[in-house]
Amino acid sequence: MTAKLFGRTEPRLWTKPLRELTPETSRGFEVIEFALTILGVTLYPWQKWLLIHALELRPDGTYRFKRVIVLVARQQGKTMLASVLAAWWLFVDSGRNKEQVPPLKFKVVGVAQNLDIAKEPWAAVKSWCDPDPETEEEAELAIDALQAATAKVRDANGSIAITARSRAHYEIRAAKNARGKPAARVLMDEMREQRDWVAWNAVSQTLKSFWSGQLWGISNAGASDAVVLRTQRDAGLADIADWDAYVGAGLTSAEEYANTHDTSLGIFEWSAPDGCAKDDIDGILQANPSIGYGAMTVQDALSDIRSMTDAGYRTEVLCQWVTVRVDSFINVKDFQALYVPPADVKITKGERTVWAIDTSKRSNDSGVTTWIGAATRTKSGKPFATVRHRRTGIVWAPDYITKLADESGFREVVVVGRGAPAAELVEELQKPERNLTVHVLDGGQFAAATGQMSDAVRDKDIVLVEQPDITLAVEGGVTKEYAENDAWSRSKSLPVDISGLIAMSEALYGLVNLEPEIVPDPPKPPAAESVSRADIAPDEMNLATVAF
Repeated sequence: MTAKLFGRTEPRLWTKPLRELTPETSRGFEVIEFALTILGVTLYPWQKWLLIHALELRPDGTYRFKRVIVLVARQQGKTMLASVLAAWWLFVDSGRNKEQVPPLKFKVVGVAQNLDIAKEPWAAVKSWCDPDPETEEEAELAIDALQAATAKVRDANGSIAITARSRAHYEIRAAKNARGKPAARVLMDEMREQRDWVAWNAVSQTLKSFWSGQLWGISNAGASDAVVLRTQRDAGLADIADWDAYVGAGLTSAEEYANTHDTSLGIFEWSAPDGCAKDDIDGILQANPSIGYGAMTVQDALSDIRSMTDAGYRTEVLCQWVTVRVDSFINVKDFQALYVPPADVKITKGERTVWAIDTSKRSNDSGVTTWIGAATRTKSGKPFATVRHRRTGIVWAPDYITKLADESGFREVVVVGRGAPAAELVEELQKPERNLTVHVLDGGQFAAATGQMSDAVRDKDIVLVEQPDITLAVEGGVTKEYAENDAWSRSKSLPVDISGLIAMSEALYGLVNLEPEIVPDPPKPPAAESVSRADIAPDEMNLATVAF
C-alpha cells in the first residue's frame, strides 16, 4: 500500500526569526488556541507554523513584521486562515494595549480587488459573531461568546462592518475605494490581482499612525502585471539573501543584524521550485501544504495538468510566477531548449541575410520601441534568427537599415504593410536612393510568419541565442485569429512587448519564403573598334599592344 503523502509544513522561501519562537515571543500560539477553543477550528500544520512565525514579537511587545506576505497555491485554506486571524484581531488583540491603541480606534480593514473577495473572510467572522442571525442555519453557526462580544453587524446599503462591544470594528473595502481612516490591521486578499498602486499606497500608509500596526497580504503567485505583489516579494527575497549572507554565513548574530537592518518585512512562500516539471511530486507537495490534511490529494493536482494551460497550472497549482497568465503561442521551454552560445553560431561569410522591422504598440503615455530582426543560415543549413538592435522611437529605423545594408551588402528588409505601427515606414524604405529590396507583408503572410516561427521551434529547425527580452516576449506572446490562422497580437500580449519576436518571425519568413530581387547584370561595354593606319609599317611596334 502506498504511503499517504502530506504537504510540506515549512515554506520553501521564508524570513528567519530573530530569536526562538515560544508563547512568550510569538502571538501565533495564542491564535492557534483561540481557533481551537473558541471557534472550534483545528488549523492545518502549515497554518499553525505560519501564525507562529508571522506573529513574532520584539522585546518591547510590538510585532516584528509590519508587512507579512504569504504566497501559497489555491485551495489551501487561505480564507479560513484569514477568517481566524481577523476574528482574533477583532475580539482579542484589539483589547491588548489599550493605552497605545484604544479599542475605539482599533480598525481591521479587509481589502481585495473586488468586494466579493474581501467579503469572504468577513462573512465567516459574521457567521461566528452575529448577535441577530436571520435563519436557524445562521444561528447554529454562531458562537455564544462572540455573539455576546458583538454590538452590531451592518451589511446593507454599501455599509459592511462588524462592531465589537469594545467598539473595535472590522470593515471591508474594494481596492478602488481603499483610501479611508487609519487602520490598525489590514488584511489584503488576492494581492496578485492588484495591477496598480492605488490600493497599496492608500492602505499601507494608514498603519503608520498605529502602535504595532500590521498588514497581511495573502495570495498565490502572479504574473508580470501583479506589480504590487511582485515588488513586495522581490523585497522580501532580497532581505532573505542579505540575512543568509550575514547571519547565515556566521558573520554576525541575529541581534546585531536586527540593529542595523530593517527586519519588518516577512515573506512566507509555499511554492514549487522554478523550472520543475508540472508532475514533480515534491514540487506539488511544497506548493500545496494542505495535501493529506483535508480533501485535496496529489492525484487532484496531477489531474489538473491536462485540463489547464501551462501558465494557469503553474500559478494556481504550483504557485510559480509566470510572465503573464496566458497560454503563450510558443512554449517558452521549447524555445529556450534551442539556445546555443553565440560562439557556436557558425555562418559562412557572405551568407544571405534578411532584415526585418517591427514597432511596439503605444501603451498609455509610453513611447514606442522599434526592433530590428535578422535571419540567415548557419553552416548546418538551419536558419538563425535574432534581434540585431532596438531603440525607442521609430524614425531612426530607415537610416539604420540603410546603413546595415551598405555595410553588409544585404539589402532585403521585411515589414508589415498595413495594420501595424511599422507600416508607416514602408514609403520611406522604398525610396530609390536607399536602394533597398522591401518585402511588404500582407495579413496572410504575417499570419504565415507567425506560424512558421512556431513550427520551427516545434521541429527544432532553428538556431537561437539567449536574449532576455525575447524570452519574455515568448512567454507573453499571444495571437489573434486571422482568416482561420494565428497571427501575433501586439495588443493582446500587453503589457509584454512582443515586437522583437515579431521582427524575428518576419525575418525568418523572408529568408525562407521570399526571393531576393533579381538585379539584372549591367550591359556589356561595346567592343573596341580595330583601327589601322597606313603610315605605320607592319614591322613597327604599336605602343598600344606592347607589353612592358
